[in-house]
Amino acid sequence: MFDASSQTLLWSLVSGASIGCLAYVAVRGMQANRDEVRRARHQGESATSMAFKLLRPVGRWLGFIVGNVSARLEMMLGRKAEKSFLMPVRIWFEKRLRAAAHPEGVTADECLGFMVLGGLVGMALGVLCNLRLQFNPIIPAFAAVGMYWPILWLRGRVRRRQDEIRRALPYALDLLTISVEAGLDFTQALSRITRKLGHDPLALELGQTLRDIQLGRTRAEALRELGRRVDLAELTSLVSALIQADQLGSSLGPILRVQSDQLRTRRSQQAEKRAMEAPVKILLPLILFIFPTIFIMIFGPIALKLLR
Repeated sequence: MFDASSQTLLWSLVSGASIGCLAYVAVRGMQANRDEVRRARHQGESATSMAFKLLRPVGRWLGFIVGNVSARLEMMLGRKAEKSFLMPVRIWFEKRLRAAAHPEGVTADECLGFMVLGGLVGMALGVLCNLRLQFNPIIPAFAAVGMYWPILWLRGRVRRRQDEIRRALPYALDLLTISVEAGLDFTQALSRITRKLGHDPLALELGQTLRDIQLGRTRAEALRELGRRVDLAELTSLVSALIQADQLGSSLGPILRVQSDQLRTRRSQQAEKRAMEAPVKILLPLILFIFPTIFIMIFGPIALKLLR
């Protein structure tokens, strides 16, 4: 009924749809547990979704194996531990995990293990597809996609948390400006903003900065740590202005108002930029998904009549 090319195309579509459905179910499962995870984290409990409860031991074990094997290979080659090829990857993961507030309690070594696990799962799926398609490059392609999946997940968590902080920053900056101009010092103003914002990510970060100051760190050190921890351009600019004002002994009120105006200007520019990028981003889905459907609906009956 079908020739070889039609069967190959059909198997490719079925495999792609199956992988897409599995990925959708996994993502929906993690999203369904996100609110419970956030509530438990605010209460100081260690809570993870069911997927991470199952995957974390495997990722920890694989990360331990990868670390030991790479260490032994580099010892045989006479390289030092600080020059390990895994060191930049670990540093990148630690930086991203710190910016995402360590989601699900995952560590950098476990992320390395997740990359290995994703590569193995992708390779297995590639082998299964290759049994039918007989196209060998699909195996390393699936393995590369599987290894890249933990990086994609972590970037998404970082981006989502930074967006939440970016949205809450103008309101917090206005509150800080009003509190400082009303006569409160910087520590009292931070305490009031933290209570006002509740359990937002920005409130958690400002609360950590407030605890650092109360534990004896200088204001400049606590603010620098805040900028390194969040890794957001708008907050880094604000932190630099506050540190400079603290070093020069100038008043915080005018500086905070200038930073607030600059922040709103930057937000409006980013909104205009995203609005101008929308037609370009919609072009690819339009060509790949919408136009073929329209062509099938219009020319499909004509093609069937011609074939008959």
